[in-house]
Parts: sequence; structure tokens; C-alpha cells
Amino acid sequence: MANPRQRKKLRSGSHKPVHHSRRAKTLLKKQPPIRGPKVLQDAWDKQKTVRQNYEALGLVATLNPTPSGGVERTWAASDGRETPADASTSSKGSSSQKAPKPSTDILAKGYGRIIRDEKGNIVDVQLADDGEAEVTPMEDVLGDILDPSRDEELAPWVGLGSNAAAGQNHAPSTHVVQALEDLSKGHGDALVRFASTGELAVLRRLVDKYGQDVEAMARDCKLNSDQRTTGELSRAIKKAGGFAELTKGC
Repeated sequence: MANPRQRKKLRSGSHKPVHHSRRAKTLLKKQPPIRGPKVLQDAWDKQKTVRQNYEALGLVATLNPTPSGGVERTWAASDGRETPADASTSSKGSSSQKAPKPSTDILAKGYGRIIRDEKGNIVDVQLADDGEAEVTPMEDVLGDILDPSRDEELAPWVGLGSNAAAGQNHAPSTHVVQALEDLSKGHGDALVRFASTGELAVLRRLVDKYGQDVEAMARDCKLNSDQRTTGELSRAIKKAGGFAELTKGC
């Protein structure tokens, strides 16, 4: 049960509860938009999504050729295509001017078609005749489906950052991509690995006791306190410079 004083304090207007997340919010504001090279941080647009930023920078957001959830359609005003707003208004205008006509496709056997007027009342019912009993095979139906990558209207929907109609499966190179490639070339040299002072002391004690018998070193539970295997000890000795380097200080 709550303390009456605490309830009274919460009801008073002078009491302000402590926001424990205020420091976390301040630290989040200090963080860069992304953690990466300076070139990528400067070119990053906070108003865009991650996928939009990657596509604008010439990068690929995912290696999956068919991302889940679909892709965003890029509407270009210069190529003469209508925008989504124009398409919606034109579709609304055309639908308001004339009602859709009933389909005149051939009915399959066992199926019918109900024809209604503008108010929804049933006007006529069409049934399949005996001469219209032929059903189109599924192979012919699937063969009539066009490849969306070959269609000029459907090609922008296939793939991300690529021109499926032209057969280009890579994003155009930008100055950001070039800068990242130059940055990666500068760090191509392999780093020199060396053993720490404590590791050298442990290895020297093992070499002094067992010489080059690595299997005996692995079985020693006192000196080999980390319980390293034979392969791990061999690699550690090689990184330290070999048996000759470890026996110098003795």
C-alpha cells in the first residue's frame, strides 16, 4: 500500500518526477547518424530511410536479390510517366465517369456470372453452356504470364538499385563509393601480431620445463592454467617467435 505522503506529493503541482532517461537522451543526441567513416556520415541524409540512403549513395542495402516486403517504386517526372497522385486521380476520374462493363470471358463448366446494376440489384444470371465446357489448361495460363523484368512498366518493381530491363544488377558508382574503396585500399597491410608480456612469461615457463614437447605442455594443469590445446599452444609459440626466441631469456 502506498504511503499517503507519497500520494500527496504526486498530486501537488510543485513536484516534478525525475526523468532517469534524460542522460540517455543527451548521449543519443551526441551520437552521429551512423557509425562509419566520415565520408559516409557527411553524405547520410537523416530524412531518408536506410534503404533510400544506400540507394542514393550507390550502395546495396542487402545481398538478398528478392528482399521481403517489396521494394519502393521510383517515380520519375522526366520520363513522362504519371506520379502516384496523378495515377490515383486519373483512376478516380475514370471510375466515376463510366462503370466497369461485365466481363465477356468464356465461362467454365459449373460456373456462372451474376450481373448487377448500379444499385446492386441482380439483373441477369449467365450460366455456362454445354459448348463452353472447355477449360484452359494450366500450362497455357502460365505461359501467357509475362516476365515482369521484360515489361517496361513492371521492370522498376523488380530488384533494388538495378535496371532490370537493361540487365544491370549493380548500383551506379558514386563519389562515396570511390572514397570508401580508396579508404579500404589504405588498410590492406596485415597487422603485426605479437604476444603480451604475461603470455610470454607463461610460454617461457612451459618451454623451460618441457622443451619442445607441446603435448606435455597441454596436459600440465598448473602451468597451462587456461587449458590450451596442443594447436593453441603451437600457434601461441609461433606468434611469440618460436622456441629459439623463448629460450633466449633463460
